[in-house]
Amino acid sequence: MRAKRHLSNRIRNLLLLVCFAAGGIWLFSLIPTFRRAVAATSNPTDFMGSLFYMLWNGRTLFGKGVKTTVIIALVGTAVAFVLAVLLTFLRIQTPGRGDSPLVLTLKQLGCGFARIYVAVVRGTPMMVQALIFYYAGFGLFRSTGMSIAEVSKIWSFFLSGLLTVSFNSTAYLSEVLRGGIESVDPGQGEAARSLGMSTWKTMLLVIFPQAVKNSIPAIGNEFIINIKDSSVLSVIGCYDLMFATTSVAGIYYKALPVYCIAAVIYLILTLFSSLIMKLIAKRMDAVAAPLPSSN
Repeated sequence: MRAKRHLSNRIRNLLLLVCFAAGGIWLFSLIPTFRRAVAATSNPTDFMGSLFYMLWNGRTLFGKGVKTTVIIALVGTAVAFVLAVLLTFLRIQTPGRGDSPLVLTLKQLGCGFARIYVAVVRGTPMMVQALIFYYAGFGLFRSTGMSIAEVSKIWSFFLSGLLTVSFNSTAYLSEVLRGGIESVDPGQGEAARSLGMSTWKTMLLVIFPQAVKNSIPAIGNEFIINIKDSSVLSVIGCYDLMFATTSVAGIYYKALPVYCIAAVIYLILTLFSSLIMKLIAKRMDAVAAPLPSSN
């Protein structure tokens, strides 16, 4: 059995080596095409030449789009994590025998709000959320008598997109954290309480740190998902990678090569992020989780 597994690993490694070698040879063969495309004064007619030409001449637009995409995904996930912690604490509240009617009502309201929030956000596409969020905020500022120019300075496409990603990810990360809390051995909480720790201290100092550790792979996956799903923010005018892609396609009136460029850039971003998250999870001794899609 061990010999078969060893042979299977050798075959897999050999196939990977062959694929990498073939890919390297193919990329090397494209160097002359790239040089011609960079030196060209007009868009070439062949596919690869046109792709390299638009990539080179639109590098500033693509660079700005990549920067915005990464910032929105990174900051949005960080903000969502903080909000998800608060939402998770509301969600896990359970009635206690010694609770007063006021405390009992607050727990029920908090838990109900968390359930409804998660259900609504997870049950609607991010694109729809972005449109509702942007136009609701825009209308709110306009109702105060501000001009369109004044509103645009405050309620920018970038800010609206960032908040959309943050509030969207909050629902998913709250479920991740709730699952992480439930995965902690209940005996640890009982042991902490037997030593005189209050319920809140037990949650904050004993259970929650372990829940976060168990959730690290899933939190990393949510960041990677946000890199891809932030592409829907171009519908409100947020200058992310997808918006830059459509801008370049509109300039040169060619769509397929430009969207292939965007696909490769998204692939590089997600693969690099996956590698970083795997290293972090391995360092923290957390089990890697599969990569689902949040939308």
